[in-house]
Amino acid sequence: MAEKYIFKKIKQSNMFPQLPQVMLRLIKACNNEKTSIDELTEIISADPSLTSRLIQILGSPYINLPTAIGSIKTAVDFLGKDTIQNIAVSTSAMRFFNFSKTAPESVIGKIWYHSYKCGVIARKIAQENNFPNPDEFFLAGLLHDVGRLVLLQNFPDDYKAILQTSSNEKQTISAEMEMFGADTPQISAWLFSQWNLNPLISDAVFFINESIEQIEGALSHVKVVFIANFLARQDALEKIPDILSLTDLPRTRLEQIVITAEEDVLEMAKNLDINLSEAQDTFYEDSLTSEIKNLSLFYGTLQNLLHAMDIETVLDIVHNGFKIIFNTPRMFYFLLDEKKNILTGSCSSNDTSHKIIKSIALPLSNKSSLLVKCLKELKIQNSLKITAEEKLAISDEQIIRLLKTKGMYCIPIYSSERTSGVMVLGVNEITAKNLEDNKGLVKLFSKQTGVCIQGIQFYKDYAVDIHEKKMEAYSTMTDKVIHEINNPISIIKNYIETLGLKLPDKHPAQDELLIIGEEMNRVAGLLDQLRSFSRPTIDGFELVDINKVCKSMLELLKKSILLPKQIEASISLDPEIPKIKTDLNGLKQVVINLVKNAAEAMDKGGKITLATQFLSESKKILIDEKQQIPGSIELIISDNGPGIEEKVKETLFEPYTTTKAGTSNSGLGLSIVHSIVKELNGKIRCETTHGKGTSFIITLPVSSSKKNKDKG
Repeated sequence: MAEKYIFKKIKQSNMFPQLPQVMLRLIKACNNEKTSIDELTEIISADPSLTSRLIQILGSPYINLPTAIGSIKTAVDFLGKDTIQNIAVSTSAMRFFNFSKTAPESVIGKIWYHSYKCGVIARKIAQENNFPNPDEFFLAGLLHDVGRLVLLQNFPDDYKAILQTSSNEKQTISAEMEMFGADTPQISAWLFSQWNLNPLISDAVFFINESIEQIEGALSHVKVVFIANFLARQDALEKIPDILSLTDLPRTRLEQIVITAEEDVLEMAKNLDINLSEAQDTFYEDSLTSEIKNLSLFYGTLQNLLHAMDIETVLDIVHNGFKIIFNTPRMFYFLLDEKKNILTGSCSSNDTSHKIIKSIALPLSNKSSLLVKCLKELKIQNSLKITAEEKLAISDEQIIRLLKTKGMYCIPIYSSERTSGVMVLGVNEITAKNLEDNKGLVKLFSKQTGVCIQGIQFYKDYAVDIHEKKMEAYSTMTDKVIHEINNPISIIKNYIETLGLKLPDKHPAQDELLIIGEEMNRVAGLLDQLRSFSRPTIDGFELVDINKVCKSMLELLKKSILLPKQIEASISLDPEIPKIKTDLNGLKQVVINLVKNAAEAMDKGGKITLATQFLSESKKILIDEKQQIPGSIELIISDNGPGIEEKVKETLFEPYTTTKAGTSNSGLGLSIVHSIVKELNGKIRCETTHGKGTSFIITLPVSSSKKNKDKG
């Protein structure tokens, strides 16, 4: 058939589709900001069948309006112009998809799904770029495949043969050209011209199947509709990098557009009573319903991820997401510790191998490990693809045995800014194939996990950085103050001593000079306290029995501080705790200051508890290497006093912050503790409940060494 002949035959047939004028008027009216609700109501009401159908839709439970709707005007009042337009235009456009009665419902359902998704994406991209009349782009995307519907209706037997012999879009287009002398984009563009639509959107449809290289030099309408059609494909998420040259929108934004467009499609399908399950047996794409389900479930997981406040919660949410969508039986994580250059194991606390996995670490120097390869190359690694000749690393075989599956599927966790680690899923051949078939979704899962972990880590690091800079500023200022005050103090003390020598021993002024000298010594003592905060003195690191130190210090403090205040003291020591390498005097000063601080907060007596424990999960075994990371211990000093106010807690370790209201306390005790703990390479945190008490938890490494300080 000649090309002109096919157009002529379609035009002369009784099955030539007419574009509903209501749709055009609606689009034009909604693009005009001055259009009133009354004008919009009048346009919709001009089509009785559309009005009836719209009222029916608005009354459905999916819309969930607060009251019964009796008129279009009432509906517009409730839902707003944009929502009504979307429903009305989509309802009007459904006439095209009901136009062909000869094609299977699965084929029509598939065309509707792809077309509507293409339209939604086109409009979103147009809006992102602030193009005028974004609904023109929506219309182009929505009706870009109308030519196929026309061919299905006018030549049912011929087109049935095409569907049976074509397995993808390229083959279908080629078969259309061979049989009819024109393909779907050409017929759709011709119909657009017959309806007197904007020639630019007609061109966008005509060139929709050109190469990316050709599209790069095209106008915006062509580019937007091409991108939308590309993103409406099943494998869009993993193919996004291919089209980045056509748009200024970043990859992450395009991914979000695809996900939200999927939600819009599902919502509209509900509103229009379209059963997408009928589209399962598509003519060249596999399991449409499965894709919709997976994306919908992923979107739900993504929503949960956005509310996660810590990394452990993020990992639990992702684990559940993979379990629901891909039916993966078990999942481990190996997170990157950049300081130690290792991957540390983690998994759900409910997993039977939880303690074992938490004790495992992988050095990044282990190049034979699939996990290390996955992290460094940022590529998915599947152990089932490793041949017998290649042979797995021993660490990989150990992890597979812990997973209790035939193989493992390693997915890098990363974002645009940094790499966070590796997800390790237990798989068999079927599970691995399912993951491979949905690689785009898997990558998006891993990338969103990376973004969430990066965000949480950023705020955590930022808070630590700000605090340390603030403490460093206090230290610098304190050093200057000490230096400036020490000079006049030394001069005054020398003059007092000289004056005392000049006066007779029994001169009345000698007593006054003695008092002045004592006060000057007290000022010097305060300066020494300031120096302890600014630059705590750390003598040297040695092996220390922390249980023995806690016992002896508590006995000493009982007599001097606790018993006079009627405070009960108890101790709970972990007998398995190893000796730690630290500074003995620094550790003693930390215990004294914290016990003293707790005692001062309890005027009416109370209870103080010292406890130690070895953090067994912090001890790591480096697989494939005969090495261990010794781990950490905790020293906890708790009281059942009044607790600390939230406002005070925010600046607790800053100098001149006191927990004892109404006292003359200098507020240096906790800042000195913080400085010493930092010099001991440890961390300190405070947990407090108003009216119930406070705990200070100090974490110290089992093996450590004195920090090197810059001289000068």
